[in-house]
Amino acid sequence: MERTHLDAIKPHRVAVTGMSVACALGLEVDAFWQGLLGGQCGIDVVKSFDLEATPLPARTASAVQDEALEEGCGRYGIKDPDRWIQLGLYVVGRALEDAGYPVSGEKPLPLDLVLGAGHGNLPFHHQAIRAFDNRGFKGLRPTSVVRIMFNRISSLASMHFNVVGANHVVSSACASAAVAFGEAYHRVRFGLAEAAIAACADSGLELATFAAWNRLKILSDIPDPGRASRPFDTGRKGLVMGEGAAALILESWEAARRRGATILAEVIGFGNSSDAVHIAVPDAEGQARAVKAALASAGIGPGDLDHINAHGTATQPADISECRALHLALGEAADRIPVTSNKGQLGHLMGATAGVELVATIQTLRKGRIPFNKNLEDPDPECNLNFVREAPAEADVRIAMKNSFAFGGNNCVVILKRVESHGG
Repeated sequence: MERTHLDAIKPHRVAVTGMSVACALGLEVDAFWQGLLGGQCGIDVVKSFDLEATPLPARTASAVQDEALEEGCGRYGIKDPDRWIQLGLYVVGRALEDAGYPVSGEKPLPLDLVLGAGHGNLPFHHQAIRAFDNRGFKGLRPTSVVRIMFNRISSLASMHFNVVGANHVVSSACASAAVAFGEAYHRVRFGLAEAAIAACADSGLELATFAAWNRLKILSDIPDPGRASRPFDTGRKGLVMGEGAAALILESWEAARRRGATILAEVIGFGNSSDAVHIAVPDAEGQARAVKAALASAGIGPGDLDHINAHGTATQPADISECRALHLALGEAADRIPVTSNKGQLGHLMGATAGVELVATIQTLRKGRIPFNKNLEDPDPECNLNFVREAPAEADVRIAMKNSFAFGGNNCVVILKRVESHGG
């Protein structure tokens, strides 16, 4: 086989040294984690617009509490008017702080920043369209272009915290956060950067966007918010939309040790594939390719996995496809490995979902507890996996896998390893 330039690159071990989260269960990792273990549900009836004025079949969503977000923005002096930006800047700052980096902006931070986003700044985009329709050219704000462009969020984060490394946004629908994580991981692993921020943010809870998702007919119309999201259950009726954000600091093992940083977990594998089949219908074989690629990247076999944090959207075809993919990729091990989906409590946070769920996966590695699948009362016979049900499971989780599968057939799988001590 012909050698490539990557053959000459010595891979680095990659450590996670900081993380943050913003979702309906809280803006601090500990509160978020306790909420998951306690079975709290962050899903409620939509409050960001008037449902009575525009009746829609689905009426529930998972939203960050306004007061909590305002407090989080105050922590870092964030004054941007757009909610998407507020969420993104907050989690970048909180993750940097968690990793022991200064957040004053006085000192340049030589970290790369890769941020995943699904919807972008859709609320303002729709507002600008309405303004143009009503008032023409003069109805548009002079700042419309820079408020709509996708890279605004990562650019503002770099400016706010003086992060001076490579900076860009990736968008791959519901896999956006996982793609961002994989890109940041590879940049550190192959020596393009000593440290990188893998972040994500998504907020699509405004009327036009929510109506469009309703029109697609994949949102749950179960009226009880606490029971609306039901991954892998026979009574599931679709996903519940949500908003959120997360960030993780990745560093080479050498850089983390040199800084004396606390290492939360090690990233040991990443797999990515395309179904190349359908824009909205998942394909089990394509997903299985991503799982196998992640295992090969990590240098492990299916029997080495101790836990799977599933994508588990609660749509009829996606849940079945994911279960089939795991059986294809893992063989007999798929019957044994404890599986959970966090979406029964969080809803589907779109471009941010994988980031928030990666934080949950790392907490499982650190704490030895697996959150249970909320609302999984009657498992679908076609979803035949070892689901954690009714209560969190105590488990010796050494290696965990996180799945993320998106519209467009973009499949991403991350494999993480527990760190036994500060030194690894």
